Amino acid sequence: MNAALPTRRWLLKAAGFSCAAALLPLAGCATSSQGQEEGVTQLRFMQNKPEVVAYFNQVIKDFEALNPDIHVVQDFNEGNFVPSLVRNNPPDVVTRGFAQATADFTRKGVFEDLSGLPSAGTINPKVQALVNSWGQYKGETSAIPFSLAGAGVIYNREIFAQYGVAVPTTWDELLAACETFRAAGIAPVYGTFKDTWTLQQGAFDYVTGGTVDVEDFFARLYAKGAGIREDAAESFSSNFGPALPKILQLTAFTQTGASSKNYADGNAAFGKGQAAMYLQGPWALSELVKANKSIQLGTFPLPATNNPADTKARVNVDMALSITRNTPNRAAAERFVNYLLQPSVVNTFNEKNAAFSPLVDAPAVSNPQISGLAPYVAEGRYYQGAGTYFPPSVPLGNYIQSFVYNRNASQFLRDLDAEWRRVAERTAV
Repeated sequence: MNAALPTRRWLLKAAGFSCAAALLPLAGCATSSQGQEEGVTQLRFMQNKPEVVAYFNQVIKDFEALNPDIHVVQDFNEGNFVPSLVRNNPPDVVTRGFAQATADFTRKGVFEDLSGLPSAGTINPKVQALVNSWGQYKGETSAIPFSLAGAGVIYNREIFAQYGVAVPTTWDELLAACETFRAAGIAPVYGTFKDTWTLQQGAFDYVTGGTVDVEDFFARLYAKGAGIREDAAESFSSNFGPALPKILQLTAFTQTGASSKNYADGNAAFGKGQAAMYLQGPWALSELVKANKSIQLGTFPLPATNNPADTKARVNVDMALSITRNTPNRAAAERFVNYLLQPSVVNTFNEKNAAFSPLVDAPAVSNPQISGLAPYVAEGRYYQGAGTYFPPSVPLGNYIQSFVYNRNASQFLRDLDAEWRRVAERTAV
């Protein structure tokens, strides 16, 4: 039996937003061709990636053919989520990228416990633990991973082969490779510093992820709360200092004029062979192929130390499935989530999108563009980027960009500690 629907006041409190958010427009919905009929349960499925609408439209069509008593409406505008909460009309099933903002909804109990679903038992425990590490509501399983995106150093296989450079497995080997390319007149790394998010998810996340236990650090930081100070064992100043010189070393190997180039510039230039390496995730791969259909690409995790055992891949839980708490359509929502997590659906999605399936018995990755990350993902040697733990209110990318330009490490660390303290003070209960 379904419990009473959550009140508007509860949803506002859980979402952590003001009533003004309810004024935002709802848009961006796509439906399957099946019309609404008497006795048919309508589900609203909100997903966060407009580029995969066509895939989910076909999945919905196949699901409805097997479940004629359920009609699924796809909403692909992620901006609709908060307004739907404050209007007390949330979607039934949600899939979102799992970072600080989504985890906040989870910790506040916006989503139902899914631990009893048959599909929950098919998930690789290491991937589920990654989701749970962000925080849980009363120990529940509020989100089941659907897609794991692995990110690292995208490299041009032909350029590496031409100059006899092997994929580096240590920091010194990475620097040596950069020196080889520079001596040959090839930009070692293509930088797009104008778009600050590329510095954040790239050099910052990759180097800190290889030198700091990111999950443990942020767990301690959350536990410390508003009491964080620069000299505290849990502070950025006490933990991130050793990574900063390496970030500067790495960004110094970018092409002249990196500060004026954005993500689109980088995709076009790297696709044309203007650099050997590119610090980007799988979302860039299709863009690079558009720029050069014959380009041969690979990806390897950035080695941030001289011990190969320390090397890990940066990952995003790119999509995680949840059911909103106390939906009146719980049974239908569970059937839909179980269908989405069938191997034929989830594995095909990840294969098509250069990502990794979260299923415990997922097939081996055959895509040569990301196969270099596969052993690390299979062994659970990965981390969520440090940048994903910051709330959107913190302009982390701007701080990183300033640090790369002015090279003032102590100021950068003080800024991060101060920003985190302000966030903790605002959110303290």
